[in-house]
Amino acid sequence: MSSNPLRLFATPASAVLLMSAVAAHAQTTIKLNTANGTCVAVTDASGLASEPVAGSTALQANGVTLSAVQQGACNPAGGSSSNFNASVSLSGSATPGTPVTPAVGSPFYVIWSASADATACTYGGNFSSGISGWNLGALACSDGASCSQQHAVQVTPTAAGNYGFAVTCTNASGYATSNVTVPNPPAGAPTPNPIPLTAPTSGGQGNTIAITWPQMTNAARCVGTGTVGGVAAPSLGDWTTLETVSNSGSNSRNATIPVSAAVGSVVKLTLTCWNADNSASAVGTSSDITVTAPVAGCPTTITTSDGPRTLLTTSGISYGVYPQQRPNVNVTEWNNIWGYNNTTASSPTPWPGVGGASPVLRNFTRTSYIGAHFRTGSSTSWTGNFSNPSFAAGPNVTMAISTVCGDFSDHLPTPGCLTQDVPTADANLVKWKFTTNAPGSYCNLQPNTDYYVNMMFTDHTSTVECSAGLSVCNLSAVSYHN
Repeated sequence: MSSNPLRLFATPASAVLLMSAVAAHAQTTIKLNTANGTCVAVTDASGLASEPVAGSTALQANGVTLSAVQQGACNPAGGSSSNFNASVSLSGSATPGTPVTPAVGSPFYVIWSASADATACTYGGNFSSGISGWNLGALACSDGASCSQQHAVQVTPTAAGNYGFAVTCTNASGYATSNVTVPNPPAGAPTPNPIPLTAPTSGGQGNTIAITWPQMTNAARCVGTGTVGGVAAPSLGDWTTLETVSNSGSNSRNATIPVSAAVGSVVKLTLTCWNADNSASAVGTSSDITVTAPVAGCPTTITTSDGPRTLLTTSGISYGVYPQQRPNVNVTEWNNIWGYNNTTASSPTPWPGVGGASPVLRNFTRTSYIGAHFRTGSSTSWTGNFSNPSFAAGPNVTMAISTVCGDFSDHLPTPGCLTQDVPTADANLVKWKFTTNAPGSYCNLQPNTDYYVNMMFTDHTSTVECSAGLSVCNLSAVSYHN
């Protein structure tokens, strides 16, 4: 490099050094006297070289670094610093400093400005959606006068998120940003509130009772609790394992009266539901449920090869594919189940009931059983059968007609009184008649005699016809007779 660096004085007309073509030099230092002082330019190792264009008189300098002897000497005319000044802030109104409470759907303002040496600014940010009113990439200003003004841009969050608002300006260089976090909107409160619970007025020791309530809205999590004689009960069967409820239809759940509950004591059940962010809840409490002695003749629990079954005493019942129910029906009696074929009849048709009756027990659990008592009449001309209908899909069913409640083996009138593992495919369950022939295919009944229809889910862990995780499935048996 020359010990006497070449000094060039900038002219108003051009910043291009004009001279005759020369060969490349070593690194070159050039001192430029600008309007703001002395600006020192240092090239890379190649120094200055002729522009590779035939006949050109311009020099080319690569890798130039600038250093100002006086502040601002290397800036464009009128520039105030090597980086322009910009600011971005958030405000609840067009007046700076107004508090902001970010929320989805609530507008606020992004306030920004740049110094006069910014020749153009564009809108920037760290998002591509979720904000309206802030047009990413659009030109925000195009000259120093307009860029230096205070700009208040109204924006509206359309979704929760973390948003950074930026302006990027040209001339020297410049970038400024401000960030805001928009939370998710609060979840709606669960409704109805209070929750109306429908429950029977009594329940036997160790027996299950059905609790129903209407469709919920915004219920993300629910807990069932209860008291017996005013003391919190740690376990009430399925009621105290409750976790979710339906926001699209009516609800039902079984509660089990503790065996230890004193006869005459009062059970009260409470349902509490929360919304998705636990900011609101709804509560419902049942009326008094008086504890009675267990249902006569029916054991509270029976033992089977794949686990115990608990006696179901009440259930909501619908008929066929129709969703309307008779709530809290006493399912320990035949007439209450197959004596109806709709929800509007005022009284049941006595045994053998309504021909083609198609009840669906809506509160039957995988570990329940029913023992529905009936008494035959004096006529021996009746014949009948049951089928497991496809419209009420559930796990396979085992059915027995016995002289003992809850019995599936020891007290059957004939072998034909038992059918096992029948799928919900309109398949036959028990067929019955009063003659004594075909005892292996028919259940041979006697006139003026007490019997029980005993039913349970055999494959009570099946998820084929009743979704995994559901403890309550539909149980149905269509009754035919002539």
